[in-house]
Amino acid sequence: MKRIFHPGGSVVTGSDLADAVLVYAEALSGRRQVDVVDIPIISDDGRQGRAQFLIGSASQLVSVTSEPAAFELVELGTTELLHRKAEDQSLQTPIGLAHDPAFAQFDEFDY
Repeated sequence: MKRIFHPGGSVVTGSDLADAVLVYAEALSGRRQVDVVDIPIISDDGRQGRAQFLIGSASQLVSVTSEPAAFELVELGTTELLHRKAEDQSLQTPIGLAHDPAFAQFDEFDY
């Protein structure tokens, strides 16, 4: 098990899941993109739940080995999906925009 620390606190999840979140966050950072990921977690009182993270170019995540648990939290589909998304070259920022400071990912939204 690993604990993922984020600016708002921390969550405990399976080691492979935590590693996959960080791998995907790193890939998104290199693409100057963001995404929301949803992973299973174990709350401080031992109940299972889910957490959603906005990850990408501004992610501030740290993953550390957590205290031993009665079981390892595993969700193969989510772990594999995160690794596939990290490796998916088609999700990269278009080459002409990659270094354009005026490029905004969310430019279709009205703020």
